[in-house]
Amino acid sequence: MTMAGKELLVKMGDSLPLVRVWMLGPFVVELRGADGAWRALPGSVWRTYFYARPLLQRLLCAHGRRVERQQLLADLWPREEPSEAMERYPLTGAGQVRKLLGRRELLQTCGQGYQLADQGWIWTDVDEALRLVREARGRGLESLEALPCLQEAERLFRRGRLLEGQGALWAVAYREWVAGERWRAGLALGRLYERVGMESEAGEQYRQLYEEEPYKEEALLEVYGWWMRQGERERAERVLEAGLKRLEQEGVPLTAEGKEQVRRLREQGEGRTLVVVQGEAVVYWEGSKGASAEERREERCRKEVPQGEPELQGRLLPLGRGQEEGECGVRVLVWPLVWGRERRGSLQELEREIQEELKMSERREHEAETRAAQGQRLPRRQALLLLAGMPQVLLGLGSVGGGWGWEWEGMKEGRLREEVLPVVAGSITACWHLLNEGELEAVERTVGSYLPLLRRWAYEPSGVQQEAANLAAQGHLLLGFIAYHRLQFQQDLSYDQEGVALSRVSGVPALLVKALTCLGLDYYHLGAPLQMQRVLEEANRLLGHVPPVLHWAVYTGLALAYAKQGRAEEAVGYLSQAREWGDISRLGGDQLPVYLQADEGPWKLIVRESLVHIELSRHGEEREHALEAERALAQIEGWRGRIAVPERIRLEIVNRRGEAAIGRGELEEYVSYTVEGAEGARRLESGKRRQELVSNWRRALERWPGEKRVRELGELVLEM
Repeated sequence: MTMAGKELLVKMGDSLPLVRVWMLGPFVVELRGADGAWRALPGSVWRTYFYARPLLQRLLCAHGRRVERQQLLADLWPREEPSEAMERYPLTGAGQVRKLLGRRELLQTCGQGYQLADQGWIWTDVDEALRLVREARGRGLESLEALPCLQEAERLFRRGRLLEGQGALWAVAYREWVAGERWRAGLALGRLYERVGMESEAGEQYRQLYEEEPYKEEALLEVYGWWMRQGERERAERVLEAGLKRLEQEGVPLTAEGKEQVRRLREQGEGRTLVVVQGEAVVYWEGSKGASAEERREERCRKEVPQGEPELQGRLLPLGRGQEEGECGVRVLVWPLVWGRERRGSLQELEREIQEELKMSERREHEAETRAAQGQRLPRRQALLLLAGMPQVLLGLGSVGGGWGWEWEGMKEGRLREEVLPVVAGSITACWHLLNEGELEAVERTVGSYLPLLRRWAYEPSGVQQEAANLAAQGHLLLGFIAYHRLQFQQDLSYDQEGVALSRVSGVPALLVKALTCLGLDYYHLGAPLQMQRVLEEANRLLGHVPPVLHWAVYTGLALAYAKQGRAEEAVGYLSQAREWGDISRLGGDQLPVYLQADEGPWKLIVRESLVHIELSRHGEEREHALEAERALAQIEGWRGRIAVPERIRLEIVNRRGEAAIGRGELEEYVSYTVEGAEGARRLESGKRRQELVSNWRRALERWPGEKRVRELGELVLEM
């Protein structure tokens, strides 16, 4: 449609679009009447306008809705002998399409071919569905922001397959491509439903995908995995058996990869771990992977927990992840249960004991010498998941937004102090470790299940109010990090604002300053440097009461706020102050609270320093600041074997080095960092890490517009 044609239509006062075509399922063309109502063309019209239907369908399936006349002849009338009459088929078809649509401008002759008006004028359900999928992918295909787009796309896709009655090669090829997009979007929707606890919708979605693709191995395995995660093992096996028979009848038996996936799903289905404490059985489920609320509930007898550290008896079942690195003493699970009753100390002392045990589990060379001294042990990841899930068992909670038993609402202060808060403290400590090990979903499900109850205790006056507020604040900071990785920056802001409020109730200056630094970074991601500056100036006034590590956290934050505003002098000044505190902040790190050990290591200093230079590079001296950013980030290479860097931070460093490489004009380095970052982001399932890669790629396209390798990287970063 030319601009002149569009202006003519607008001047005539038409409502847009003028035509609506349903291509998914039965083929229907609707025209907008003068009253704005849609009226479908009767099916009999195609018998009269014989050439119009295939021509219209072919143009709607073409890229840009444009096809050359010779291509139309080959695609629509391939069996016809070349003749003078045949040459007129496209011309006749074009005339019929124009007459049916009522506007000559909607189909124009362009050179030796035809151009159909775009989606704004001739709307199709398939193009709308694909647009929604693209929008969802831009938001992060499995992020919560993508949910409305995927739901609307699913509604359109469920009308049926594209051009069901059309068997031409061009239609079949496009139909298969659309089916692939529909499969990926539908699968993402099912996983999103499952993640947010919409279990009936998730089950229906997986069932629909399998019904549409009964001979697709992946569809069968998704349905099988869904029932296994629901704890319906017998039903899952029946579905698998029937599906395998169907595949074998078609001559497509399960592949080796499919068999391996079945094996893994079965192991995960057996992923309960039975912990026996002197005759008392407590079943903890792996609470992150979608098991139903009922299956995660406590199965325990009615006796009290004994006053001591019993030996572990019974068989430990695997959690389905293979051999984890390092082991933990079983006593790490017993401490939270007996800590309050035996009055062993504060919750901070409990946290330090757990931290020490978990740190030893990271050092495999100590395993042999500690095994005898510390009794029976279990894999580190298994211990973390058990420790994290203990409040769900104790309180009888579901995994996602579940309620709590009425008996806990009016709990006496003594029971709260002795039985509940130590278990929650152990869970929060484990969740900081799980966050750094990439278990985002596990942390979200676990913390989200008990946080409403914890927040209630934090705001009710009592002798344990401050302790509850301390834990509730950490819970909000954890959920804020997860929202950040899913590109939910407003949700991240909301969590951290609540974290600041709860930190004030807790009366712990270090926690308040930490929460303020998180809140400041939220404003940075939302493009609000002045609000970031104000928040961090409040944190700056509290530095006389906090550990040294928070000094450089605040100074680098202020440097970043000023750099975002282009105020280089102030940014460099605060960066200099941060470096002065850098070495001091590393002293006594083992005594820091877990929320500082987990998120304020030396790696945070180099990330923020690089960000300051990257921001300043956008205001001038790009290459010089890019070099400074790379010098800061390159420090990680000297840490191998000495300083453990969390995977979520390591991948950010990789992406930032890629960004700095663009500023320095180093194409080879950019390509290398992008490949490494994409592989890691896919493992971590972090929308934020993916967003960084996409942003870098777009800058690289501007820097090297004709470089083939850069264009090819687009497929890697955009399809994650």
